[in-house]
Amino acid sequence: MRALWLAAGAVLTVVALVASTTVLWHGFARARTPRDDTTRSIPFAHEQVRIIVGKGDVSLSITSGRAGELWIGRSLRWSRDRPTVTEDWDERTATLRLEAVCPGSDQSAGPLCHADYAVSVPPETDVEANMSHGPLFASDLFGSVRLTSVSGIVHVMDLAGPLRVRTGTGDVLAERLAGGEADVETGSGVVQVSFMEPPDTVRAVVRTRGDVTVRTPAVAYDVDLEAARSRVDVERDERSTRKITARAPRGTVSLSTCCG
Repeated sequence: MRALWLAAGAVLTVVALVASTTVLWHGFARARTPRDDTTRSIPFAHEQVRIIVGKGDVSLSITSGRAGELWIGRSLRWSRDRPTVTEDWDERTATLRLEAVCPGSDQSAGPLCHADYAVSVPPETDVEANMSHGPLFASDLFGSVRLTSVSGIVHVMDLAGPLRVRTGTGDVLAERLAGGEADVETGSGVVQVSFMEPPDTVRAVVRTRGDVTVRTPAVAYDVDLEAARSRVDVERDERSTRKITARAPRGTVSLSTCCG
């Protein structure tokens, strides 16, 4: 009988070890999400570039790089099928098209299928970027910047040229701007804009729900404001050539001085 108990105990021990090993293996397998990082560069001799992000869960970051070069860095992550990637460069129109999709990734509980893109352009290049959804970031650029997104956060900083942003849903954060013009609008979300130099024209708009914050150096501005609630701590002068238009019909508009 004692031998039978010992044998049974040994079997149970083996079963427990196998079960625990299986659990650990699946845990490690889940933890080891596949990743693939690549870079490429394209000779670039244009004054402007257009970047179009199509299908897929994609984030895009645009920064200044070296003269004569369009640099593309890509990081892919997936849990089941490797993303199918599209990277098409049209030299004639200076247009870059990006996509990264996986089967079933468009479902709410679909597998992980994500691409992070970093694109560097010569500093004085005019940039236009269009996305369906996903984070969009731009920094350290000296040309004009025009960004459009259906949904997702848009974050820009340290821009020296004119800025235009349009998004359907999502926050827009614009920091340390030095250009004379900024035209920023979202359907719903938060708009925050700050300037290092006194701007000539500012338009900051939330069409439905959300708040607007504008921070500028301390000079006089002609202010056009619409909001459910407002706080204005800048000098107002209807004769000023510097204009601030701020609208948040169901939210709060805050205008204050800073940065200069």
